[in-house]
Amino acid sequence: MESIEIHRIVDMKNLKKPVIVVGFPGTGLVGSVAAAHLIDALGMKLGGYITSKEFAPLAAIHDYTPMPAARIHFSEKHNIILIISEMTIPISLSKELADKILSMAASLKASSIVSLGGIALKQGEREVYVVTTDLTIVKDMMKKRIAKPIKEGATTGVTGVMLAKGTLIKFPVIAFLAEASEEYLDPAAASNVLKVLSKFLNTPIDTSRLDREARELTRGLKESIIKSKISKKGPAASEGGGMYG
Repeated sequence: MESIEIHRIVDMKNLKKPVIVVGFPGTGLVGSVAAAHLIDALGMKLGGYITSKEFAPLAAIHDYTPMPAARIHFSEKHNIILIISEMTIPISLSKELADKILSMAASLKASSIVSLGGIALKQGEREVYVVTTDLTIVKDMMKKRIAKPIKEGATTGVTGVMLAKGTLIKFPVIAFLAEASEEYLDPAAASNVLKVLSKFLNTPIDTSRLDREARELTRGLKESIIKSKISKKGPAASEGGGMYG
């Protein structure tokens, strides 16, 4: 029995072979942060929402307006459909939601599906990786040095299912995964993945707000670390004299 329903409140019939971009929570919340930013950056309109009895009972609030946490936005100008979730999708629903998105892509004659997400930081190099069902895209990415391909590994959740099924049905599914922190929301990683998406779609995406938030976060983390070290050393330092002047 199906438990997920996709409700379209706008026809979106004027879109011609659109690209479907998907952004769900994950490492560093990269997918959902990048998707939320994309809505504002491209002025995307609300086109629908996704419901399930197994979804968390919550509403997302943006610009004073409550709305479904899992929803669809679109831009006729840029020929893009965006599917965003600001809540974690239960693992048990991954296959069904992936199938629903692929079916929606087929009904809209979409050209491809692009999933945005995060991957745990390796050496702090802030790379963006690409996994795709279309090897010509991998070669193009390598040639242009836009993103690094992943030769061996695994990816899970809705994106993993879409990639596996996309290979079987020969439909272009692309995942861009930015190195991100596992410990906190990572606007720098969201900005990095959007920069790659911008080049891939040949569509300007202003990420200056995310870049600013990343700088503020970095500064805040450094201050927290400094305060933590001072706190730990406080009594001994004061005994030695001179540290607090």
